[in-house]
Amino acid sequence: MKKALILIAAVLSFTTQSQAVKLGADTQSLALNGGIDFESAAGVNEHLRVGYGYFIMDYFEVGGVINVQHNDAVTTFGFGPKAEYNFELDLPVVVPFVGAAITFQHTKVVNSTMFVNSTTHQIETKQDSDVKNALNLDVYGGLKFFVTDQFAITTDLVISAATSDVYERRDGATSKTNARIELGLSYYF
Repeated sequence: MKKALILIAAVLSFTTQSQAVKLGADTQSLALNGGIDFESAAGVNEHLRVGYGYFIMDYFEVGGVINVQHNDAVTTFGFGPKAEYNFELDLPVVVPFVGAAITFQHTKVVNSTMFVNSTTHQIETKQDSDVKNALNLDVYGGLKFFVTDQFAITTDLVISAATSDVYERRDGATSKTNARIELGLSYYF
């Protein structure tokens, strides 16, 4: 326990040595966010989001995102614009933020059905797939922890709503809504 506390104190002392956060107009950003769920109904579920942003004014960023989600039953690819606002709190390393993205999503859902073959009396699996396209709204908010003036570790809660059933639920069905926590890295230049 002491070693963990010493490690946390060392990391925090390193991050507090960072200069004031510079998220002013004309700054650009690259972001990589994602999550992984090892206990999904359809195997391991990976979600990855890559984004680019440009600050059109201090603390306000516009840009675009590309996201990919995959497991044994659902594969999704999406892209679209985003907007994000960062709050100035006079804290040297922590910046709260909120944002939204509207993406077009292309999803392939694979349905597996088990049945007993009447001729061989053995259990067999039948797979069919369904392709769905949807408009999706992601609303998110979280915290950026700046390690240096240009590099931040992010954590955020993302709530998504789509026009079609493109998100897998725990029971194996699909849904129009989803909520998840993502971790990420952001680089500002």
